[in-house]
Amino acid sequence: MKSMLIVLLSAVLIYGCSGDPDFITLKSGLKYCDDKHGEGISAKNGDLIEINFRGWIIKDSSNLFSDWVADTTKNVDLIANSYMMNQPMKFVLGSDSFIKGSEEGMVGMKPGGKRTIIIPSNLAYGKEGMGPIPPNTNIKVVIELLLAKEIPAVKMWDVDSTLLKTTPSGLRYAILQNGTGENVKPAQTVVVHYSGFLLDGTKFDSSVERDDPITFVAGVGQVIPGWDEGLQLLQKGSKARFVIPSKLAYGERDMGKIPPNSTLIFDVEVVDIISAQDQ
Repeated sequence: MKSMLIVLLSAVLIYGCSGDPDFITLKSGLKYCDDKHGEGISAKNGDLIEINFRGWIIKDSSNLFSDWVADTTKNVDLIANSYMMNQPMKFVLGSDSFIKGSEEGMVGMKPGGKRTIIIPSNLAYGKEGMGPIPPNTNIKVVIELLLAKEIPAVKMWDVDSTLLKTTPSGLRYAILQNGTGENVKPAQTVVVHYSGFLLDGTKFDSSVERDDPITFVAGVGQVIPGWDEGLQLLQKGSKARFVIPSKLAYGERDMGKIPPNSTLIFDVEVVDIISAQDQ
């Protein structure tokens, strides 16, 4: 009898959402069910997490917790699939960096675990909708947690303001560590770690926290003008402070954590410069 009980418990742990699941409903109205339990430390707000995921809009509320990957009729409702792109996503849990309303449902997951999350429309994109998501649409997301760890403490570097120089455009910069080789050139692919702050010291973004440097083509408008200009003053291995006036950043646009007409401070490190033959 004891061995049979162990077998039954194991089946519940592995196939938690199969059949008619016992899902959990949070106070917000979000629902979730664990398809597979992971191991290790539970993810909490403020942790760096890495996930694979699939997301669907919900047109039919029946069989919400069944396996929609195996149900080909649900393919037309698929709006996101990191497996297809072979591109897991890293972000700080609780920073509203993923599908709106979903992150509350990831708290408590353990690496190796998989969870089905049902997001009511009022927690997601509501009456407005967004892109392929119509107004007043509930969303189903299946999350596989690959990694969860505490993020390093990121603070603004201590930089002597007298080191700052000003270019004709109004960009202020200080090179804190010289790199090697030639300066970044337009159309070169660069890999950069950065932390961004408002003038009052409020941090609004950091690739260091995510352990995920940004990769882009320099000098072609893929980043804000202050970055395109400043990076061409640096070499591989350089560290620098950029103080970027709003006209070289986001101007009058409201970027959420970045208010309109904000001067931005960036501490940057050029991790790599990738030549054309290396790509």
